[in-house]
Amino acid sequence: MKPRRLVLTLLSALALTSAGLAQAQAVLRIGFFPGPYADQFKRGVQPYLESQGIKVQATEFSNIIQLNTALMDGSLDANVFQNRAFMDSFNTQQKATLVEVLQVPSAPLGVYSAKHKDLKALPNGAKIAVPNDPTSMGRALAFLQQQGLLTLDPAVAPGRATERNVTGNPKNLQLVLLDAPQMPRAMPEVDAAAILGNHVLAAGMLLSSALAMEDPAPQYRIILVARQDVAKSDLVNKLVTGYKSQEYRRFVETDPKAKGFSRPEYWR
Repeated sequence: MKPRRLVLTLLSALALTSAGLAQAQAVLRIGFFPGPYADQFKRGVQPYLESQGIKVQATEFSNIIQLNTALMDGSLDANVFQNRAFMDSFNTQQKATLVEVLQVPSAPLGVYSAKHKDLKALPNGAKIAVPNDPTSMGRALAFLQQQGLLTLDPAVAPGRATERNVTGNPKNLQLVLLDAPQMPRAMPEVDAAAILGNHVLAAGMLLSSALAMEDPAPQYRIILVARQDVAKSDLVNKLVTGYKSQEYRRFVETDPKAKGFSRPEYWR
């Protein structure tokens, strides 16, 4: 083979190899808990990413701890399921380095009932289901206090209360601690339940059916999370652009299932 032709052949092979490597790198691995955030991503954000030449691998996990451990061990590049309070707790307990990248539209916690149409109608001794994980329990109890149903020890930091920190209970409410995803199915067995919005929607219920619904504090809004070392990578930046796009905003604002979602600050 002539030298010139050999050089061209080698350059062509190098170009193809480089293109192949670039294509292999343009894969976004993102995780979700089954429910609205996975659905919104697939229908409102994924089409944008694919239009940018990014291959998307979206995985749904049934265990929320696995969502973060998969992020830490490199199996995922990002996830969307948790709030800042949960992430901070995970980082502390696991010595992890997860960081908030972006706030996304969030389904608020609400109080729901299959037996009563007004919180004021709750009978003495009513059973109220609340999530049993520390972060969600503190959030639920704080909201029940806002509704005048309970009084919490003011010495306990906001959002950190447990059932042991209830100091006032005028209706003698019985708190029933349950796994958060199971709460919609338990509604026939209790008088009311303080349910996280994503579990409400995953169960086929409407947020608007709540007897009362919170305006989530910043630490309880759902966020896009990544490891600290990849949070500012080009791939995650493209993901942020997808979530901030007008196409995604229009999708959320016209989706009946998203009625009642809190809006991120950059939409205001």
